[in-house]
Amino acid sequence: MTVRLLPPVTGIRDRSDAHPLEEAPPLVRTRAMSRWHRPRSGYREAVGRVVFNLWCGPYVSGDYLTRTIPVTGERICGTCEGRAAGAGQIPQPEGRELVFNPRELHRPRYCPGSRTVLYQEQPGGRVGRCLVCSTYEPVRAMGGPYDPRFAITQHPPGPGLVSPCPWHRWKQLVAHDAHAVCACTRGAAS
Repeated sequence: MTVRLLPPVTGIRDRSDAHPLEEAPPLVRTRAMSRWHRPRSGYREAVGRVVFNLWCGPYVSGDYLTRTIPVTGERICGTCEGRAAGAGQIPQPEGRELVFNPRELHRPRYCPGSRTVLYQEQPGGRVGRCLVCSTYEPVRAMGGPYDPRFAITQHPPGPGLVSPCPWHRWKQLVAHDAHAVCACTRGAAS
């Protein structure tokens, strides 16, 4: 039995040699941990090492133990258990409904290109084409006296919203060849 993992949006830095994992054992821990934990996301490095980020924050890698179901008397991390159930990774506990919505997974309320310089200026200088969602939006002066710049106004994402990066979702977008791409994309200019 395995559980479906979320994309490893947090807990990883520039890893062009790693690949995100989609499934994992339901419970993991190292020999030094006092309780079992639920994996939130994971990736496999080029050298074959598997790393699991846990719902409670830390990670396990290298020599770790796995378990499909908890054994009576063994402790399970409450933070991991509650968040995993609330996000729908594992079944809800009987008689209660837990809710946990990881915000990185859903389509953003406002376009990630909003209030940024990720736009292509149009003739006249008052309108720009958002490089993130391809809509045409007003361009305004922003940033105040300490960070003055012209930027595209805040707007909902258009139908042309770029696909999310499996590592960073929409958090590290940069302009490249009149399009927005994740900064970790090979060949992207940062």
